[in-house]
Amino acid sequence: MAIVKMKKLNLACAKEDKEKILKLLQKLGVVQIVDLKDKLEDTDYEKEKPSNEVEYEFAKVKFTYEFLKQYSEEKKGIFTPKNVLSFEEFERLDSHLDWEEYYKAAKFIEESMNTNRTKKGKVLSLIDQYSNWVNLDVSEAELKSLKNVAYFIGTVNKKYKEQLLIELNETFKEIYIETIFEKQNDVNILVLAHKDKFNEVSEVLKKYGFAKTNLEFDKTPKEKILELNKEIESLEEEYQKLIERAKEAAKNIEDVEKIYDYFYSKLQLEQAKSKLVLTKKTAVLTGWIPEDKVDVVKENVQNKFKHVFIEVEDAEFENAPVLLKNNWLSEPFEVVTSMYALPKPTEIDPTPILTPFFLLFFGMMMADVGYGILMFLVGILGLKFTNIEGDLKKLLKLILYCSIPTIAFGLLYGSFFGGIIKLKPLWVDPVNEPMEILKWSIIFGIVHLYVGLGTKAYMLIKNGKVLDAFFDVGAWYLLLSGLIWMFLGGGTIAKVLAILGALIILLTHGRENKTIVGKFFGGFYSLYGVTGYLGDALSYSRLLALGLASGLIGWSFNLLISLLGKGVVVYIFGPLIFIAGHTFNFLIGILGTYVHTSRLQYLEFFGKFYEGGGKAFEPLKIKTKFIKVE
Repeated sequence: MAIVKMKKLNLACAKEDKEKILKLLQKLGVVQIVDLKDKLEDTDYEKEKPSNEVEYEFAKVKFTYEFLKQYSEEKKGIFTPKNVLSFEEFERLDSHLDWEEYYKAAKFIEESMNTNRTKKGKVLSLIDQYSNWVNLDVSEAELKSLKNVAYFIGTVNKKYKEQLLIELNETFKEIYIETIFEKQNDVNILVLAHKDKFNEVSEVLKKYGFAKTNLEFDKTPKEKILELNKEIESLEEEYQKLIERAKEAAKNIEDVEKIYDYFYSKLQLEQAKSKLVLTKKTAVLTGWIPEDKVDVVKENVQNKFKHVFIEVEDAEFENAPVLLKNNWLSEPFEVVTSMYALPKPTEIDPTPILTPFFLLFFGMMMADVGYGILMFLVGILGLKFTNIEGDLKKLLKLILYCSIPTIAFGLLYGSFFGGIIKLKPLWVDPVNEPMEILKWSIIFGIVHLYVGLGTKAYMLIKNGKVLDAFFDVGAWYLLLSGLIWMFLGGGTIAKVLAILGALIILLTHGRENKTIVGKFFGGFYSLYGVTGYLGDALSYSRLLALGLASGLIGWSFNLLISLLGKGVVVYIFGPLIFIAGHTFNFLIGILGTYVHTSRLQYLEFFGKFYEGGGKAFEPLKIKTKFIKVE
């Protein structure tokens, strides 16, 4: 139950074996490759660049998957089991699956769809434009057939319309003007005049900003719109056929998913190659490896490769990546630690210490037998029937584990779905005796704070700073214990403990400052921090507040059901209110409880000893999204 100790692995091999060795390390999945370029700035060496071809191939596979996913009728979720392949089957995927054909088909369909959408957009735009001329009941062919008539079809600004009409009618006796359509600022008009007056009419129209339409009127606008609508129908039929073709292609999505994982894994391998240093005949890599995996790696590499040199050394522990290793009970609570920050390699893993407090506080705040049973079922069924892994799996386990104290405190408080079933409290009824719960909340909080301080003392003693542990932790124990004892009615001994603790803090907590004044005010400022401990202790009152809130909200829904009275109404709406209300209370309760329980760990507990800031151990391994490689 600690941070896994890391070793530095140095490996040199024949240049031609580098890819095979990296594949082996990827299969083992226990070595984090280190980029050597920063450490060999003044050294003459070669570096291999990641293959653009692999990146390009992965991009094609990714496109194929994302396109086909939209049309796949087989929807997968967390309950869908993953296909399992052996490592050898996984390595042969590229040669066994003709994924290039899937890509070409997807690319052709997508391009055809884009072309179809572009055409449809243009046709719809034309329909919109022709709809502004729908009242024009002649075509240009008909107008051209008039031998002695000149025609003008176009648009003029609405504010010039009246002036234009007046001038045209006053200037020309034989002229026909028709307003076809008006929209916002423009007016569409048709003007007919004698051919001899063509130039003169043009000049007048030009004077008022007349713009000739660029639409073709080989047919009337109504006829043109009907023609365009038929074209839309044809495009929609074509698009529907493309969708059907995409659905047919999407039946091969499982193969695409496999090849997606294959190329993603291959891309990881290419990126690892770029971290190696090459000479004319050799390749050198350095990486981090857990101490307990050294023999496994050595045995596998040396058994398969003759010309290889392996060296394992202790290195600067401060720079090592962090891998947590805890027992079955504490492991799920690594999620809580990592959400705050992973510990530095020189710190301790706080996960085992926070686990019992997280369980206790979560149970006190959720505190309902019914909700605890629901959490238990969610955890059990989620772990059994879903294929989630990593932190999400840990989170499900956390919910499962937290269901136990939730049920326990539900029995202690006598709460079952907010009192839908009357239970006699085994300990105390929080509604009628809130001060009793508040008292114990503060007590548990003080224990929590003391454990945090004790952890700090342990870390200081472990690093050989025994006096620092006494000054920085022991003094606080004396002061806080004395104050608590005085509050409970303690006599002279309590006062002596408090005063002694205060003096030690005042005289020693500014010891890093150089001047006497600096030392004094440093100690005084630290002593003033006793008010912070009061605030920290009061923060644990949320154990009462959230426990009451969850129970009372559930009780209010039950009360609402009881107000329905008797008869048909209660049988219809009662179950609906119960299910909807308690589902809401359960979901909001579990979220709020998780957040506030974590807050007590992060602010009140971690603030006493924990800094964090470690970098996660990220070994070269086969990372898959859709399949499982054994």
